[in-house]
Amino acid sequence: MRWAALGLTMLINACGGGSEVPGAPANGIGAVACDTKPDFVPVYADAQISVCTATGTEGGQQSGTIIYTTAASPKLALSWSRAQANASGLGQRMMSETMYSAGETTRRSLMVLVEPEGSGTRVTVNWGSL
Repeated sequence: MRWAALGLTMLINACGGGSEVPGAPANGIGAVACDTKPDFVPVYADAQISVCTATGTEGGQQSGTIIYTTAASPKLALSWSRAQANASGLGQRMMSETMYSAGETTRRSLMVLVEPEGSGTRVTVNWGSL
């Protein structure tokens, strides 16, 4: 699962010259601000963001990746992310114990991957919008 997330991140960056969004720490030393993410992209309240990339095209299509850690369990982080996606009007596409994918027909899409890390969870969120 980790390789899939890494591969998708590399693909997104290669397709549009995505850039890391610099900024002041979000909630701690070394955290990255991610102020440009769309409203439908869920980020847990205690997130320590380590990667935030975004890219766009002339046609208005945008995509990005956010990677963060949280003290929440993988199950809790994923169920919260799923609830947030559903509340923003995205419909479920696929779901497993470690992944949730949602979207609209062609306008917005979202994939959340979770994996245990230390006593918390590493969360990778990939998103796209038109």
